[in-house]
Amino acid sequence: MNDNAIDFRKHLLICGKTEEERKKQLNDILDSCPLEIFRFPKAMISLNEYLTFVQSEGLYSPFYETKGKYNLNQIFDFHLDWITENNCLFVFEEFDKADHKFSSEIFRIMINTLEKARKSAVKIIGSFEDESELIRNLNEAVNETPYKTQSEVVKSNLQIIYL
Repeated sequence: MNDNAIDFRKHLLICGKTEEERKKQLNDILDSCPLEIFRFPKAMISLNEYLTFVQSEGLYSPFYETKGKYNLNQIFDFHLDWITENNCLFVFEEFDKADHKFSSEIFRIMINTLEKARKSAVKIIGSFEDESELIRNLNEAVNETPYKTQSEVVKSNLQIIYL
């Protein structure tokens, strides 16, 4: 696959073959990526782990002050605004090993955000052995628009690379 085929304005899925081949393809893509990259821990499987990483990396912008620490619900709200205002790439390797509700929810949020923001929004690249369950879940979960069905929203915001 040549680098010209990668569209960094969309979310990317790398699917098929072995974990090692997916990792090699991912690294090749990241070498040519013009965006700031945040690699999430490979073993991450839940929303709490995701939010802990978001907090540790400062991937949120509080819109009010508090006299202590923000809780994970507050960080999640701040993070939702942050992903709309930042143009970078989140990397999730072997994301099909995460809880399916969690991985589907992260992709749903990111696809809905990208559909609204178009140019400036966080993108995701994820590697999956099999993406079929994720795609099925997204086709039922993303927001329709006045001009696109749920399936069309998924297709227009997601590039799948089959190895």
